Amino acid sequence: MATQGYELAHDAARLATLDDYAILDTPSETGFDDIVRLATLACDAPTALVSMIADDRQWFKARSGFAELETDLATSVCAYTITADDLLVIPDLALDPRTVDNRLVTNAPHARFYAGAPLRVADGQVLGALCVIDLAPRPEGLTLDQAETLRALAGQVVALLELRRALTQQVSREAHWRGLFEQLSEGFVVKDAVRDAWGRIVDWRYVEVNAAWCDMLGMMGTPMTGRTLLSVFPTIEQAWIEDFAAVVETGEPRTFRREIATLGRWYEGRAFRLGPDRFAATFVEVTDQVRHQRRQAALLTLGDRLRDLGSIAAMTVEASRVVGEALCVTRVGFGRFDAAQDHLDVSPGWTAPGQREISGSRPIAHYGDVAADLIGGQPLVIEDVRADPRTAGTSAALETIGVRAQVNMPVRDKGRTVALLFVHDDKPRAWTAEELSFLRSVADRLEVGVARLQADERQKLLNEELSHRLKNTLSIVQAIATQTLKSVADRPAVEILERRLMALGAAHDLLLRKNWVGADLRQIAEDVIGAVAPLDRMTFAGASVEFGSRAAMSLSLLLHELATNAIKYGSLSRDGGIVTLAWQTEQGDHGAELVLSWVERGGPPATQPIRRGFGSKLIRMGLIGTGGVDARYDDVGFSAVMRAPLMELQSA
Repeated sequence: MATQGYELAHDAARLATLDDYAILDTPSETGFDDIVRLATLACDAPTALVSMIADDRQWFKARSGFAELETDLATSVCAYTITADDLLVIPDLALDPRTVDNRLVTNAPHARFYAGAPLRVADGQVLGALCVIDLAPRPEGLTLDQAETLRALAGQVVALLELRRALTQQVSREAHWRGLFEQLSEGFVVKDAVRDAWGRIVDWRYVEVNAAWCDMLGMMGTPMTGRTLLSVFPTIEQAWIEDFAAVVETGEPRTFRREIATLGRWYEGRAFRLGPDRFAATFVEVTDQVRHQRRQAALLTLGDRLRDLGSIAAMTVEASRVVGEALCVTRVGFGRFDAAQDHLDVSPGWTAPGQREISGSRPIAHYGDVAADLIGGQPLVIEDVRADPRTAGTSAALETIGVRAQVNMPVRDKGRTVALLFVHDDKPRAWTAEELSFLRSVADRLEVGVARLQADERQKLLNEELSHRLKNTLSIVQAIATQTLKSVADRPAVEILERRLMALGAAHDLLLRKNWVGADLRQIAEDVIGAVAPLDRMTFAGASVEFGSRAAMSLSLLLHELATNAIKYGSLSRDGGIVTLAWQTEQGDHGAELVLSWVERGGPPATQPIRRGFGSKLIRMGLIGTGGVDARYDDVGFSAVMRAPLMELQSA
């Protein structure tokens, strides 16, 4: 047969458009099938085809009265139709030079008449034809009505093609975005508001959720679309409803970081409004980050608390509480090994609600084959007491006290395991490296704290022993002085020595009560002066000021000398005389200073002593033996103002 007019069948632009419509080799569709049936009826023809002209074949999207699904391009009459501006009508295929040799004409079904309408799509390309075929020639061709109907039906084919492509592209786009939606590493959710009769948002209904969201909330494989938030999480915190309601009501996006307590997991993200009653939110799980921050904060808090606590029991209770709350476990405690290291004396610790306390003395063997590791200083980490060979034999006993997973962290002293910090959970648990590092840090802090208390206790005992011996020494010195000076004629001098020894003894007693770490200025004054003078004639004025031990001894001797002089020569030597001892802190050239004033009133006029003995020298030396004294001898009485750096007084 002739090949004229077939060039367009191989046109690259047309073939590209045909590919874009993705119609070739698709299943039959009712819309196209109905059109070919209408074409046979309208044109009174036994056969009608919707033919697509490809590069090497013609393929039939719909056919009526024709058995083959496709033919080679050489057999195609529709290949000529795609070059036509309008209908192509061939009254007798056996007489037309283009089709005289066509096998469909020369052989069965012996076609004789053809009329085809080109299928011209939106971009002007012709993809194929809607044609009718008769087995008898029609010299008159189609009637006007038949021709118009064939054109109209061809237009419907094109409309179906356009609609089909649009739907296919829409599905493709949706599949593309759905693929991206599902591939997001962040959780993504779309929800609609559920309102009560008063219009208040009381719940949310899931519209869309992606795989990442399902995974991070443990909902993989669970249908979510159409369900409400409260049906999925009946006990969820009300803030999860209220915060998203604010996003919908105000239109303002909102970031969040919050826990779903029933899951024990934390999430953060951002929510934004999509419509009057709809919002979307992105989610990422931050449980590990939140727990890490909590553990770091817990270590800082624990370090501060352990420095303030004064007993090992208080330290262990506080450490147990911090660990329990930071790790969300069921029990934390502290136990001390006995001398034989085969029993553990468990102190009261921390337990989650509903868990029993296990304090008391317990044999190590009760917990399984763990003694060797613990005594050797190795942490014992058990993820499941049933599965671990070290505890499998005693797992039943462990489970009676709510232990399915545990960590025992040794506490060492001088290379020997003396105690352990234990952590229990009532569920199997894979302990993370960071959790074990946290427990090691807690145990280290506990070791330091316990060592500090033990050192303090040893130092206290040593100080008490030294103080007791020093007190005995002062008593012996006083007795020796009294005995030795019994025959001395100058009794006033002897009495002065005895009183000075008494002042030292009073200061020593006060420091002994304070463990030789210093004493308060008012207490020093009352103890020393009260030993030689009536306190009802003394006035003390000043805030609490702590003196170091050396400065306290120096102040004691100084006040004793001032009080003795007041009794002998000053205001306390007469009835009605008084002494005011006042102090305050002031800012000097070199930092804070203590200003101490001694003022006598109601006694005889004060005269400067002619002979400067030890007492006068002691007064001139001031608070810490470095001077800083302004002494006045006036008609109204003696007064002195003494200054010294506050830091030196407190550290001396």
